Amino acid sequence: MNARILKRHLLAPVFIIGALTQPANALVIGHFDNTRELYGMSTGYLSGATQWLADNGHTLVSTSEANASFLSTVDAFYTGLIGSVDTTEISAFQSFVDVSGGFLFIQQDHDGGSWHGPSSAILANWGIGNSAGTYSNDAGHTTVGSSTWVTEPHLVNGFTGSAHSTINEIPAGFDVLAEDDEGRAIMGVFDAGAGRSSDVFIATDIDFWSDGVGWGDTRNQNLWENIWTAASTQIDDPVSVPEPSTFALLGFGLMFLGLRRRKASAA
Repeated sequence: MNARILKRHLLAPVFIIGALTQPANALVIGHFDNTRELYGMSTGYLSGATQWLADNGHTLVSTSEANASFLSTVDAFYTGLIGSVDTTEISAFQSFVDVSGGFLFIQQDHDGGSWHGPSSAILANWGIGNSAGTYSNDAGHTTVGSSTWVTEPHLVNGFTGSAHSTINEIPAGFDVLAEDDEGRAIMGVFDAGAGRSSDVFIATDIDFWSDGVGWGDTRNQNLWENIWTAASTQIDDPVSVPEPSTFALLGFGLMFLGLRRRKASAA
């Protein structure tokens, strides 16, 4: 076999494999519908942040029940502020993170509404505690550490909010990402270690990204982008199917190799 034929034998399969394994960064993101949400994506409270997800290729899917069947169809789930959660859903969320490696974004807020209990019940799966209380010192929020959640693609040092709660029970391995001006944890992430993402992300104020408060601050928008960028780069699409053009390339490549081998044998 001469050098030119050998080179073609090596390059063709590499080209085909590359087409088959190119990663996709867009996520299917679940959230509760407006029968469950008090504030969130379905109610229009986060219309700017929600639109950003759609504009960046993510697919948003709403549900009235976050059971195991629904969660098996999504890569990530954003809770919004909800008024209730049942034991089946609490268990399904734990399995979604701990077994399936999904990304779970738990939105908390101050304790002045019925949302505080349901979100706290979900967080208890991982020993994360969200404190009762309402804190309104919201101009001095700062990020902590140098993880990609707060540095890529944007370096975010500070951001704003409205009224928040705090994270007061922090398990081993929990990464605090932001604090208020009193040094209390207000944002963080816990990796359950199951592969893919397997992360539980908690933010203690929905107004970090609401239209009327945080979304008007470019720093908050940048933080939102960082969060979803980090989540999407961790997760490979588990059900991706090669497009028809990929199958055509595969067929052409195999035919090309067959012809070359016959010619090489004849030579």
